[in-house]
Amino acid sequence: MILLNVARPAGQADPVELAGTALAAGLDGVALADSPRLFPDCLVETERVLSATPARLAGPCVLSLGLRHPAAVAGAVRTLDAHHPGRVLAVVGRGESSVRNEGLAPPSLRAYEASLATLRELVPASALLLGAASGPRTIAATAARLGGVLVDAGADPAIVGKAVALARSARADVTVWMFVRAVVTDDEAGADAAAAPVLGSCAARLVRAPDWFDVPAALRPRVAAVAEAHDYRRHGTADARVGGDVPAEADRFVRERFVVTGDPCAVAERFAAFGALGVHGVVLAGALGGVLDRLDDLGRAVRDGLTKD
Repeated sequence: MILLNVARPAGQADPVELAGTALAAGLDGVALADSPRLFPDCLVETERVLSATPARLAGPCVLSLGLRHPAAVAGAVRTLDAHHPGRVLAVVGRGESSVRNEGLAPPSLRAYEASLATLRELVPASALLLGAASGPRTIAATAARLGGVLVDAGADPAIVGKAVALARSARADVTVWMFVRAVVTDDEAGADAAAAPVLGSCAARLVRAPDWFDVPAALRPRVAAVAEAHDYRRHGTADARVGGDVPAEADRFVRERFVVTGDPCAVAERFAAFGALGVHGVVLAGALGGVLDRLDDLGRAVRDGLTKD
C-alpha cells in the first residue's frame, strides 16, 4: 500500500483535494502531518478525508506523543475507526516540529515506551497503528512495544535493511512500513531544489545517530551545520533553511542518504530494493518540492518498484 503524507501549511491546500489528487495518481490514501502551529488538525482532517473520498487508508502521521496524551490519542483513533472501520491509519512518534515549536523536549524513550504500551492496549486491532522510528533504540523499542513500525531510516537500502532487520529481531511478527522522501527529477539541480525543504530535519537524524547512518567522522561537523540551519517554525517549506552558509558537500551527502531522486526508472529501481525487504507499505513525503507536480510519475515508479519480481 502506498500513501502520500500531506504536509502543507494551514490555508495553502485542502487535504481532501490533496487526497483526491493522490488517489487519481494511483496511490491508496493519505497521511496527515501533526504540528499544530503549522498544519491543519490531522485528526479532524482524517475524518474529512475518509468521509469525502474512497481512500483505502488515511490518518495522522506522525501524531505527536510529546503533545498529546496516549489515552486521548487512543480515544480519537477508536472513534475514527468506529465510523470508518479498517480504513484508519495512526502513526505516532516522539515529536519533531510539533514539540520544538512549543519549546518542549521530546519525551524520553522510557516515557515514550509507556505511551506505546497504553496505545497498544486501547487502540482496536482494526486500526493500523504504527510508531515512527529512525534510530536503533527507538526502532527496537517501538517494534517490541507496539508491534508496528514506520521506519524513517532514509534512502540507502543497506541502512534501511538494517533497520527493518532490527525491528524484526525485536518482534518477529512486527508490521513494518517505510517513510520515504522521493521525487522524480530531471537533473542534479532539480534534485537539490526538491530536497531543500527537508534537508535540515534529515540532517538532525544523522547527527543523533551518526554511527547508525554511517556518517564519516570528517563530515559530521558539516552535517551538523545542515541541521542547525533548519528552522522548525517553517518545517517542510522552501523557507526552512536559515542561518549562514552550509557546505554544499554536506547538503549533497544528506540528500543522498535520505532522498530518492532521478527519473522514473531510477526511482523504481530504488524502490525495488526496498520491496525486496518485505515491507508492508510506504508513506511518501509530501513536503518535497515537485512531488505534486509529478505525482503520477512518482506513483507509477514506486508501485513498479515495489511489485517488481
